[in-house]
Amino acid sequence: MNGTAGKMMQGIMTCVLLAICTLFSPNAHADDAPRRNVGYELKGGRLNVTFGYRDVFTPKIREKLKSGLATRLVVQIAVEDEKGKQVSFWARTVHVVYDLWEEQFVITLKDPAGKRATRLKTVNEVTQATGVLWRTPVASGLPPGNYRIKAVIEANPVSEKMVRNIQRWISKPSGGFRDAGSGSSYFGSFVGYFVDRNIARAEKTIRFVSQWFEP
Repeated sequence: MNGTAGKMMQGIMTCVLLAICTLFSPNAHADDAPRRNVGYELKGGRLNVTFGYRDVFTPKIREKLKSGLATRLVVQIAVEDEKGKQVSFWARTVHVVYDLWEEQFVITLKDPAGKRATRLKTVNEVTQATGVLWRTPVASGLPPGNYRIKAVIEANPVSEKMVRNIQRWISKPSGGFRDAGSGSSYFGSFVGYFVDRNIARAEKTIRFVSQWFEP
C-alpha cells in the first residue's frame, strides 16, 4: 500500500471511528426528537403549557379502549434551559377502563394537582379529555433566560417500576411540581429515559421537544 492509499485508508478509519463515537455518545439522541410548537404563558410566577398528543391513541389502542381492558397513559415533562440543564419536572398518569355494564369510560387522572375521576361516553371524548394539556403548570420561578420542554408520552408502558416511581413522585409534590433542587435524583433518570431508545417500551411512545421560549 503506497503512502497516498495509506493516508486515504487512515482518513476513512478516522471517519468511521468518529461515527461510532457519535452513535454511542450519551447525548447523541438528545436533540433529534421531533419538534412540536407548545403554547405557553407565565401566570402568577408559574409556567403554564398547552399542547395536544392525541396521536398517542393509535387505531389499535382506540379499539382496546372499548374492550374493557385497562389502558394507561404516562406523561412526563421536563423544562430545560439553554445550557441543557433540567430545571423542572412534571408528570401525570391516566387510567382508562370501559365499564361494560354502564357503557361508560371510567377515567382516573393523577398529577401534582391531585387525583380526579370522571366518566365519559365515547372514545373521542376520552382522547380529547386525556390527550391534551391545557394551561397546565409545569414550572415555577424561572429566572430570565431561554427554555424549552422535553416530553415523553406513553400508552401502556411495559415498565411497572417506572410507573410506580412516577406515582410515588406525584404523591409527594413540591408546590405542584419539582425543580432541580427538590427532585434532582429524578432528573437524571428522566434525562436517561428520554435519550435511551431501548428503555422505553410501550404500545405507543411519543417524544418531542418544544420551541425555545423566554418566559
